[in-house]
Order: sequence, then C-alpha cells, then structure tokens
Amino acid sequence: MRNGRLAPPVVLLFEGQARRGAEEGTIDGVEVVHATGEGDDAIVSMARDHSGVVVVTADRELVARVRAVDADVRRPAWLLDQLEVRGDG
Repeated sequence: MRNGRLAPPVVLLFEGQARRGAEEGTIDGVEVVHATGEGDDAIVSMARDHSGVVVVTADRELVARVRAVDADVRRPAWLLDQLEVRGDG
C-alpha cells in the first residue's frame, strides 16, 4: 500500500442507518456492501470465508470474534495511516 491506496479488494460494509450514506456497488476498486442483518455477523462471516481479510474496527467484541476465525484485525488509526489522511501534528 502506497500513496494512500489499499491493495484490492477493498470492501466497505455498512449497517443500519449508515446504509443510507452509500449505494451498493463498486467504484474505483472499492466495493460497498450493505449488511442485511447484524453488521458484526456479516463481518465475521466475510472474515471466515475469505483468507487474508483485514478487518478494521475498534469494537472489542468484534475484534475477539474476528480473531477467533483467524483473520487479521487493525485499529482505525492504522487505516488512517494507510490512507495518509492523518495530520502531522
């Protein structure tokens, strides 16, 4: 990952009210998916079914569930660093 880009595929999963903020589909290599049920369940399912998944979350319960299916978990600060959107100070 360089120059503010993540290696594809990149999937953003929205649940609840957040679904109204983005239509499902793929734009510039980023796939937007709407969870039909509980968002955490959908994330764990994706992590279990696809090797090499990196889940970005600060939710401790979700971290434990994702690690239980042997997927990698990163904090939101990691994502901001990858996207080079954090200020210098």
